[in-house]
Amino acid sequence: MNSEFKLCAVIPVYKHGYVIKETIQKILSYNVPIIVIDDGNTEPDKTLIKNAVKDFPGVDLISLPKNQGKGWAVIKGLSRAKELGYTHAFQIDADGQHDLSSIPFFEKAARKKPKNVIAGFPTYNETVPKSREQGRKITNFWVMIETLSLDILDSMCGFRIYPIQLVSSILDKKFIDFRMGFDIEILVRLHWKGAKFNFYPIKVDYPENAVSNFNVIHDNIKISKTHTCLFFGMLFRLPKILSHKIKRQSKK
Repeated sequence: MNSEFKLCAVIPVYKHGYVIKETIQKILSYNVPIIVIDDGNTEPDKTLIKNAVKDFPGVDLISLPKNQGKGWAVIKGLSRAKELGYTHAFQIDADGQHDLSSIPFFEKAARKKPKNVIAGFPTYNETVPKSREQGRKITNFWVMIETLSLDILDSMCGFRIYPIQLVSSILDKKFIDFRMGFDIEILVRLHWKGAKFNFYPIKVDYPENAVSNFNVIHDNIKISKTHTCLFFGMLFRLPKILSHKIKRQSKK
């Protein structure tokens, strides 16, 4: 175990003010400090977020003046986590889709391998939209090509723990997509940096009448653009990627 391990949760919030209080309460029950990022919400979500944070002293709130996307909100949260001296940040979606009872397991995994990215591999029930499930398979196929590996089992699950020192080295990069494609892009960029990954199953539920920020047409177009750019980025970095692969193989 790592005695210097210090974990916080980073929660970007947009249009999920109605569930954020419950999400905060569940995470705090596992003694994980929280940084909430209000990603330019309008009323009534802005007030719901403020009230939820007030009910739990010690929860840190970042209020962004306008909505700039999940990725931008996560970056701001990770930067604050670094400022506050945390060694690891647990990115968790605000909508409550992930099984938060898995937090202790993921934290334990991160303590055992503090230099690795610990990420969720979703297991779905009958509530999953088929379009999302198929789209995820396509994205994971392209990530396999962009990394020339099978290391990233799932690139879209927003339930993951980053080592702050590792992730901070790429936060100043000009990301292609600060919205839904960010979760994909940051893992690919971390892989290019030589990061190691551990994936564990996480139950995912899509509650009836839940608010989704995913726009099927617009976001899929953006994600396609992201994959195109990452593919050419892979070609540009090919010698370095192959060098990382050779080093990893030699250590086995």
